[in-house]
Amino acid sequence: MRFGDILRLCRQNLWRRKSRTILTVLGVIVGCCSIVLMISLGQGIDEQNEKMLTSMGDLSIVTVYTNGGNGGMMAMGSGASSSSASSDVKLNDESVKSFRAIPGVSGATPVMNFNYNASVRAGSAGRYLYDYVQIMGIDMAQFEQMGFKLKDGAMPVREGEVLGGEWLAYDFMDTLSNGAMRSSSRGEGCMWNDDTARCEPYKDEDPYVQPIGAQLTLTTGANYNGDPYTQRLYGSGGSGGASSSGGGLGETQNTTADYRVTGVIVADYNKGFATSDGIVMDLQSLKALIAKVDPSAAKQRTANYDQVLVKAQDMASVPEVESQIKALGYETSSYEDMRKSLEEQSRAIQLILGGIGAVSLLVAAIGIANTMVMSVTERTREIGIMKALGCYVRDIRVMFLAEAGAIGFLGGLIGCMVSALISLGINLAGMTYIGGGMAYSAGGSGSGSDSANSIWTMVWQAIVGGDDVTRYSVIPWWLYLFAVLFATLIGLLFGFGPANKAVKIPALDAIKNSE
Repeated sequence: MRFGDILRLCRQNLWRRKSRTILTVLGVIVGCCSIVLMISLGQGIDEQNEKMLTSMGDLSIVTVYTNGGNGGMMAMGSGASSSSASSDVKLNDESVKSFRAIPGVSGATPVMNFNYNASVRAGSAGRYLYDYVQIMGIDMAQFEQMGFKLKDGAMPVREGEVLGGEWLAYDFMDTLSNGAMRSSSRGEGCMWNDDTARCEPYKDEDPYVQPIGAQLTLTTGANYNGDPYTQRLYGSGGSGGASSSGGGLGETQNTTADYRVTGVIVADYNKGFATSDGIVMDLQSLKALIAKVDPSAAKQRTANYDQVLVKAQDMASVPEVESQIKALGYETSSYEDMRKSLEEQSRAIQLILGGIGAVSLLVAAIGIANTMVMSVTERTREIGIMKALGCYVRDIRVMFLAEAGAIGFLGGLIGCMVSALISLGINLAGMTYIGGGMAYSAGGSGSGSDSANSIWTMVWQAIVGGDDVTRYSVIPWWLYLFAVLFATLIGLLFGFGPANKAVKIPALDAIKNSE
């Protein structure tokens, strides 16, 4: 019997009992939908975890510090892993060179924070004030290797040129308007607009100070307590000058310095809080500033670093890079343990949800077996006639297996289609009522064409996702393929017993059997 004849008989036999076939296929559809949707919810959790980790900044950064250090920016976050180290090692320029020589490292830079109070003024006659500004020094030669990015402007190349944090412009207050500040959403959140029926991004006010090209006058000192205007505004009563409250250091003269902002750096808290709201300057410039502010402590503070940032080439290289740095006797911190923990949790959730869905598919598989047993029982005489006519036993087995596999295949295929629609509905509902879709932030007057474009944009985002899109159900292509193949395999496995029973029926007994 040719394979085409087997397929034709398969179609005829399945269609002969339409109700039974449809109900059996429906059971497979339900089972397939259950397992696909359950796994898709787990995939959605996994995608959200990845977005959460990405929002924390560059995860390929390893912070290196010595025993007794503060652990850097990264150690402050819960979940950051750390290691113990020897108390004899020092972080200096030689240490940085050794880190750069480690395989898998793309760059390394010392990080020096300015640990004195400082304020900057900008605008005509210093009208705009940013008090208690954060200042960080890095090796500008390692800027690109470390993964720092410029949002706007250019790199500093001359003495007195610095980079501003991404949101530095919104930290200035107007000293002639009772300390008023301009508001900014800092790129987060949206606000629902009833007129356009969209969640539109907050409109940032124009900052008082345009950072690119801004001339900043910095005031600081070993015992500097902040700008006198801030002291009066908040009623702290400080003079803002040289006080003796700096731990017994005695009165010191305040230091002023002029800087020009040449560029704005993209915020990344893993590389320092100053990338968001502070000033980033070259390491040598910061050392020179510290020497002006506190000459007695400058030599000791600038010879050794509190921490060094080491950037691995990729996430996969982080564990090995950390291991080699630990072997040199340093402490390290990173988000590697946190990332692994989230991956394990997500994997466990997917297994649990997939197991729940598999129960439904198992019930459907039992339905397939029941349908095939009934089919063999009803077609005993037909089987005997086929054997009497010289039909090969293997062809009879293949025929019944083809029917069982066809039920599983059709159920899996339709189940995947239904799952895709349900998954799309879940994502659209989440984007509509919970938020997380870029489509809401699209501008427009709310006309028919704009609304249609917005709807199609939402649908597209719900299917393919995006950097600023939150999907709650994610079905990768391999899950569709797996579901169809698994459903077909289930049909074949549970149809093998009835098919094997069919070929074992003696031809004479089968012919004598009355339907």
